[in-house]
Amino acid sequence: MKPLSQVRVTRIARITLIILSGLILLCLTRCNKSANSRGIIHNDVRWIDTEGNEIFCQGGSLCKFGDTFYFYGWADFPGDNRYDKITCYSSKDLATWKFESSIYERNMTDTTLIVPDRLHILYNETTGKYVMIGKHILPVNDPAIPHQPRVTGGVSFFTCSNPTGKFNYLGHVNLPEGTGTNYHRDLSAFKDSDGKAYIVSAHDQHDTTKRNIMITLLSADYLSIERVISEVPAYKGYPDKGKESPYIIKINGKYWLFTSGEGPDAWGSSPTYYSSAASLEGPWSEFRLVLTSPPSSNTHDSQNDFLFEVSGSKGSFVLWGGDRWSQRTPTNDSLGKNVWLPLQWKAEEPLLMWYRSWNIDATKGTFQKIE
Repeated sequence: MKPLSQVRVTRIARITLIILSGLILLCLTRCNKSANSRGIIHNDVRWIDTEGNEIFCQGGSLCKFGDTFYFYGWADFPGDNRYDKITCYSSKDLATWKFESSIYERNMTDTTLIVPDRLHILYNETTGKYVMIGKHILPVNDPAIPHQPRVTGGVSFFTCSNPTGKFNYLGHVNLPEGTGTNYHRDLSAFKDSDGKAYIVSAHDQHDTTKRNIMITLLSADYLSIERVISEVPAYKGYPDKGKESPYIIKINGKYWLFTSGEGPDAWGSSPTYYSSAASLEGPWSEFRLVLTSPPSSNTHDSQNDFLFEVSGSKGSFVLWGGDRWSQRTPTNDSLGKNVWLPLQWKAEEPLLMWYRSWNIDATKGTFQKIE
């Protein structure tokens, strides 16, 4: 028979172990509810990086260089974009994100540069440089910057020798006028399978008879404009709707152009539209509304940002990323700033089905809804 003192110690140890196990389980549960855990995408929550800090990354793009995914975006500080930064996060599984660096911060004494949103990073195999392309425009509600007009058709160029380093600003140029003016707003970059790269921009938004999405070829080094490839009429199909945030993805040899509508005050959530073509030169189909389930007039309270094909050993699917600008203010950010969903198909039409949480396997290229 064990001494009474030894029995008491054993019981205390067991109780302590049970309590510690409960606390660990509680901590893991809370962490999973407040951030993206490994292999799981959580929507409707603020995203947390591996250091426990909130992820600030909007109006950007998702890239893969080597075996690592990189999430680039605008670290938006509401009210004054002169203090904004461009952030970079890395991941191996698309759900657990490590903060790498602020790859660009505006020099406050430089009045010629505006920190851009709608930024995209491309790797140029010929030059060995990573090229960042972004919209060069001063938001209407931000304080004035000397010598900067409120509206421009500018695109900014930056380069760096690695994907997480400090990018060097090279300058900005205006996009072509095309059939309208040189007024462009939201834009993205698209790199085709042959290595050629393009700028895709929302053009002439304030002229309902000339609104279009312009596709412009970049030079071989991705640092200047070559020529206009096509202009996709934005007023066909939905003549009363402006188009913002354009993004092109190539799926099985076919080009798909996704855009958002115009949200309230240019910052709200909006429907998502799509057009398709066999070549970038067109002809492009009339814009149609992306299906949502359950039906949502504002794409599950978000705005179209980017699309990215996740390819693996068992298959592939397209990840759709949206920005939730309604959560950009410090007093209204409980639902998180990003929405990521798997793009699905219904009778050959794109469908965004709402998943609050879903499993993603970036190695296999598969996903599954969490019931």
